[in-house]
Amino acid sequence: MASERRMIPREHGAYAELLFPIVTVFLGGSPTMASWLLAVGAIAAFLANEPLLVLVGQRGTRLQRSEGDRAKRALLIFSMFALLAGVSGIVMAPRPAQLAVVLPALLGGTLILLAVQGLERSVFGETLAAAALSATAVPIGLSAGLDLTASLAIALIWAVTALLGTSVVRLTVSRTKAKTEDEERTVALKRTLLIAACVFVIAVGVVAPFGSRLGLWVLAGAVPVALVVMVMAALRPTARRLRLLGWSLVAANLVSLIAVVTTLKIIQDFESVEPTLPFPMF
Repeated sequence: MASERRMIPREHGAYAELLFPIVTVFLGGSPTMASWLLAVGAIAAFLANEPLLVLVGQRGTRLQRSEGDRAKRALLIFSMFALLAGVSGIVMAPRPAQLAVVLPALLGGTLILLAVQGLERSVFGETLAAAALSATAVPIGLSAGLDLTASLAIALIWAVTALLGTSVVRLTVSRTKAKTEDEERTVALKRTLLIAACVFVIAVGVVAPFGSRLGLWVLAGAVPVALVVMVMAALRPTARRLRLLGWSLVAANLVSLIAVVTTLKIIQDFESVEPTLPFPMF
């Protein structure tokens, strides 16, 4: 059982980075068979990451030797699911969704190259991971009846919230490890930058509903996560509070999910009624 568990990704936060965008699209749009197939393909490609890392030795040479055969089988199975479901979804998807598949494919391919080199845990690697996993919302959203603006906004929301969550965790760990005055000053600077980033995200989220593009309304969904991250950064918890921090981020992400899905439904209802109005609303 322990060996079997090694064949799926161990980075628990990455599951949220992939599933929150997909769930948002499915709840906020009108999923089609193409949407389901694209989602299955994306999830299978994500699961193939772990056996690949085992095979190339990034999980240790001992695991590479002892679990190499199982990793090959797991990689083959996940790759076949990703290929079959992904290609089938692309064939059945509308033209805009077919073109949009290029975005997560390119980002995911670059992320795999970084992971093979052991750089997936670097700042750049985690940023790229957030972008690649969130970008799956674009082709899936377009195949589920959402427009390009809303689909891109969904991807942007979950990429930003993932980066904010990762940043506050990194900041908490760095503060706990800081021993010298220089290290403490560096942590203080990072805290200031993170709080400033949260303020910016909150400001964009508050202003977004007043914009002329309805699809941008969903940007307000990033506000709950930004608020939690800002408060946590200001309170400066120790590493002992990481579990509390993690659950707080989960709760904030759920609130964001509800907010985004509700906004998408409101936009869809309004767009269905707007053509019958005797006057333009925007």
